[in-house]
Amino acid sequence: MSRRMFAAALFAAIILYPVPASAGVTPPGANVPFTTYEAENAATNGGRVGPSVDFTQLAAEASGRRAVSLRAGQWVEFTLKAKADAVNVRYSLPDGSPDAKLRVSTGTDLPLTTRYSHVYGNYPYTNNPADGGQHHYFDDVHALLGRTLPAGTRVRFTATAPVVVDLADFELAGPPAARPSGFLSATDFGADPSGAADSGAAIQAALDAGKAQAKGVWLPAGTYAVTRHLTADGVTLRGAGPWHTVLRGANVGIFGTGAAAVHLSGFAIAGDTTVRDDSTSDSGLGGTYGHGSTVDDVWIEHTKVGMWFDGPSDGLTVSHARIQNTMADGVNLHNGVAHTVIRDTFVRNTGDDGLAMWSDGNADHDNAFVHDTVIAPLLANGFAIYGGRDNAVTDSVAADTVTQGGGIHVGNRFGAVPLAGTTTIARNVLLRAGNLVPNPPEEVAALWFYAADAPMTGAVDVHDVSIVDSPFAAVQFFGKRIDNVRLDRVAIIRPGTFALQLQAPGSARFSWVIATAGKYDCGSGFVIDRGPGNLGWTGTRCGFPPAGALKLSADSLDFGNQALHTAGTKTFTITNPGPKPIDVRALRAPAGYTATAPCSTIAVGATCTVTVTFDPDHAGVFAERIMVDTTSPAGPYVVSVRGIGFDPDGNLALGQQITSSSQALSWTGPANLIDGDPGTYFESANNAFPQTVTLDLGETRTVDRLVLKLPPNWGARTETIEVNGLVPATDYTLDPDTGNAVTITFPPAALRTITLTFTANNGWPAAQLSEFEVYAH
Repeated sequence: MSRRMFAAALFAAIILYPVPASAGVTPPGANVPFTTYEAENAATNGGRVGPSVDFTQLAAEASGRRAVSLRAGQWVEFTLKAKADAVNVRYSLPDGSPDAKLRVSTGTDLPLTTRYSHVYGNYPYTNNPADGGQHHYFDDVHALLGRTLPAGTRVRFTATAPVVVDLADFELAGPPAARPSGFLSATDFGADPSGAADSGAAIQAALDAGKAQAKGVWLPAGTYAVTRHLTADGVTLRGAGPWHTVLRGANVGIFGTGAAAVHLSGFAIAGDTTVRDDSTSDSGLGGTYGHGSTVDDVWIEHTKVGMWFDGPSDGLTVSHARIQNTMADGVNLHNGVAHTVIRDTFVRNTGDDGLAMWSDGNADHDNAFVHDTVIAPLLANGFAIYGGRDNAVTDSVAADTVTQGGGIHVGNRFGAVPLAGTTTIARNVLLRAGNLVPNPPEEVAALWFYAADAPMTGAVDVHDVSIVDSPFAAVQFFGKRIDNVRLDRVAIIRPGTFALQLQAPGSARFSWVIATAGKYDCGSGFVIDRGPGNLGWTGTRCGFPPAGALKLSADSLDFGNQALHTAGTKTFTITNPGPKPIDVRALRAPAGYTATAPCSTIAVGATCTVTVTFDPDHAGVFAERIMVDTTSPAGPYVVSVRGIGFDPDGNLALGQQITSSSQALSWTGPANLIDGDPGTYFESANNAFPQTVTLDLGETRTVDRLVLKLPPNWGARTETIEVNGLVPATDYTLDPDTGNAVTITFPPAALRTITLTFTANNGWPAAQLSEFEVYAH
């Protein structure tokens, strides 16, 4: 064995192999109560599926990229290594199949459904197969087995219809826990453990009473129908264990207001979310949890987000949670969450980041993801830190990322407060992480840094990390300048392409980084400071090996103002660098647009031209995406299209350029004022009057009337607003009883820009509007 191979093997043995508890070292990943048995390693008379890392292929979403396919009557059989009385099976039925069953040799039937799997189209996806781009193939079913099976028991699952089985989690759930002394029981307030009646109001009454009486609230074993958000502050809610106490229903969730600590444990939340809708707050746990709050032994699935915690907040601990099959993130710490720990949490099959910190508006700081496991996030990353300061991901495992992300990601993205302090990435294992994607960066590494919004200058300390079998590169720097990164004791084993993928200027120090591949660098200007102990990764190459990614000449087309019932045309090209011909399955254009191309297959080295036509039939902003559905392993490509259906007698502000002096959050920017949607809104920074909004009409126009709106369901408020020196500061009351709209008139004026200056708001200490409309008549 060469010196390089020996060093890599030794490093793998030190970091990756399980360590006996007697050694006093806890291996990376969540400490979970179950044992996972992969179907591809079990006895079966079915067929093996995979491996594949190609987006939209079922095997790419399987744990370990492999699974077992069963026809009716075929079986897969697991031999237990430890005693168990409960099982969770991850499976996939073909979409459109009727509900089916897995028959278990212990006498239990597991019901299977496609209700929570199979999505289509462009992000945020639909349930319509005609939109193409099928993915999100898997779901889970779980049940108590009725008796304890000893180690060595063979448990066989027999299909009653075609099904793919990925894995089985067996565990010893044990009997329901007993009611703690002094706790109020929710059943005494009318909660129905049979699930026949909606228990939302009863459980809320119990929580309110528990807070008032300073007593905990007990949820006995049972399934409770809950179709609302429960509010919990200053109270403890405890169930008989997540296998025994379940809150089930559409919109079920437990939300805090931040007023006081809440303590939750021992129950499951089973939602009914079948498609992602980012206009809803559909989270299992959400809101703001007060200082000292705890969440322990809670199982969440089939919600949009598992846990979405808003700041500013401080001092939350989540431990031993299980999150599966969400349509968006597993956990997101958002907008100024501090001193929060997510520990021993297991996350699988999320529709977005597994565990994320997003410093949107305010910096998340001093938070840690510790001893967590994320498997098969279907979009984005296992772990993500978007801005903030002094946060950490340690002692964790990320595996089998599917598209648009890697195992661990650190970046200045999505309008986050830029990184500061020291971000720590330590003692983690990344398995089969990273992917090929249809937009820059076209190849995402297992560990990647992305300075999208601003250069990255905050310190990033990476040490004692193993990166194994990444489909593409192991470590990546992308975007604007990135400095102040240190990698120490990093093992890179069998990367698909490169050890390092350098696509940004900047610098980093590398010590004891061992790899079996070289570097990608096409003149990035990135400086490597080589410390001691490095081995391998000395060669440099410019250019990726062909991997099936297509090259589009444009990722966006802007048609500008287009008169109603007239057509404008633009084109873009698609080139196939190889290594194989790519089929174009469909071009899917949104309302107002058509897209055509003369090619059904693009040969290696060939180019196809797509013609896009915009023909608006009504006034409005037509901002959408065209999907290019192909057989590329990167999945469907998208081209953003934007045009304005222009009516000179209508709202002249629609789709024009607009800026503001500030905005509260990344999604409350001024563009919401000219999108024609009264449900989206602009909000400035709080407690910082005066604030301004400036609209550029694109050319000078004679105008004499403005209409300002708030979302129709908002409460009344009075805002003090001056218009461009034309109208002095005036109090305007927006009231839902009168449509939450006010009209401001003035003598006709020739204007290109119009500025609103806000100096007061008695409803909220910020400038707030949903629409800023301008008229010439």
